[in-house]
Amino acid sequence: MMGAKIESRIAGVQFGLQSYSFNGLPLEGILDVVIASMVETGLGECEIWSPLIEPPDLVRQIRAAQDADQRAKARAELGKWHLAVPLDHFRAIRRKFEEAGIEITAFSASPGSSDEELNRSFEITKALGARIMTVASPLSIARRLAPMAERHDLLVGLQGIPTMQATNPDQIARPEQYEEGVALSKNFRITIDVGDAVGGGYDALQFVRDHHQRIFQLFLKDRTKAGVSVPWGEGDTPIAAILQLIRDQKWPIRGYLDNDYKSPLSRAEDVKRSYAYARRALA
Repeated sequence: MMGAKIESRIAGVQFGLQSYSFNGLPLEGILDVVIASMVETGLGECEIWSPLIEPPDLVRQIRAAQDADQRAKARAELGKWHLAVPLDHFRAIRRKFEEAGIEITAFSASPGSSDEELNRSFEITKALGARIMTVASPLSIARRLAPMAERHDLLVGLQGIPTMQATNPDQIARPEQYEEGVALSKNFRITIDVGDAVGGGYDALQFVRDHHQRIFQLFLKDRTKAGVSVPWGEGDTPIAAILQLIRDQKWPIRGYLDNDYKSPLSRAEDVKRSYAYARRALA
């Protein structure tokens, strides 16, 4: 049963949480921690980061891998789990969030590379009730995802790894590579971390202005130009200016709080502090 939906729209700008913010905490019981933080902060949408809903032991194996071979073996075991686990596992997670008044709007997938795994990621996204599946995959994978996205009638957010210094022609990193990616399908959108973008040499405000028609959501992180994550307002990312632009232009771009900096506070307190910053920026 859906609880009373938490309203997290400020001055017309829809906010949510990128649950990657809770990376680094113990994986057991992590969803309860995320939900409690969102309810306390007043955030009604989120993007689920895949390791938070996968078996903790398998996630830890991947993180502990000492070399590429170990990582590939651990990743293969996780792929087997993706294909075998009943979709009811993800439907139950969806209900858990809905009962708290939270919508899982997006799923940050780690789809593997086989067609079977790529297709399964769409099935998982739908079971979670998400509107969009975000991927940090290269262009070669994006080309294979395009017909699947249209067949499943789902959006795909191309997150990429934004850096102006990229030299790999297959990596979605530079603005023209994002443009090449979204041109592959009418179902493709841009999902970009504006903090990563600033650390990668972007003019993040100009990128949002130039590409707003294809942006579904932004991950809102503050970083310095040297690529160091810091509390909102202490770095070089123009978060306030970006939010004000979205507000003034009435663009339907979501802003998802993303905190990954070292902090003496709990991550829940960091999330509340960032949301308070957004409120001040849009006052």
